Amino acid sequence: MPTASQLSNEEVNKILHLELLGQTVEEISKLLNRSKSMIYRLLTRQTPYEPKPRSGRPLVTDIRSDRRIQRMASSQKMSVRNITRASRLQISKNTVHRRIIESGYVIHAKMARRLPLSKFHISKRLQ
Repeated sequence: MPTASQLSNEEVNKILHLELLGQTVEEISKLLNRSKSMIYRLLTRQTPYEPKPRSGRPLVTDIRSDRRIQRMASSQKMSVRNITRASRLQISKNTVHRRIIESGYVIHAKMARRLPLSKFHISKRLQ
């Protein structure tokens, strides 16, 4: 599965335009914050640039159901288990948890393992 970021059509057009204006590969790479080798490969290829299709299993949820899951977690304060039951799709708890984490909303924070010492216990410990 390719991990490198792919160029958008907009970036490809910018690179080709800048090259026509006479800028070097190094100048283009600094402007667009891309590697020189990526830009050089784009400029020297004979066929037009098309991003490769990603391999792997397709996602179970679409953008709309992802937003629905995130909304249930944030505004309705539902747990992962309740969201899984309420969703119309056959999805696992791990998938729901992953979508919530991707949204940046934290469901729960881990509890501290120990409660902080009270002032009385601190003074006793220092004696």
